[in-house]
Amino acid sequence: MPTKQDIAPSPAYLRPLLVVVLLGLAVFTAYRFFPVRQSYRVDPFQTPSGWGYDIRQDERVLIHQPGIPGVAGNVGFSSEAQARQVGERVIQKLNDNDGLPTLTHDELRQLGVSVP
Repeated sequence: MPTKQDIAPSPAYLRPLLVVVLLGLAVFTAYRFFPVRQSYRVDPFQTPSGWGYDIRQDERVLIHQPGIPGVAGNVGFSSEAQARQVGERVIQKLNDNDGLPTLTHDELRQLGVSVP
């Protein structure tokens, strides 16, 4: 007749199995609650009217902005640095999940852009 020792599972394979299960749960929890942020970058470019910028995710263009947002006509930024700064603000809004990454005239002025 089998004894209790004969029926009890061997701890030799239980420990590694427990470690694998706990590591799996830790990875799942970290992935679920700390999602990887999207990697965006600003690529300023020169236009006939000044400067614009592209917002790229990997190599795909998400936003092509050839001029100052919200200004009628083709009015570009006065410098590459200014276009880059506004593009960085748009990326900040994308990362903060503020919905659409729109900029108001007041925000543009705070960034040093003269809005006509």
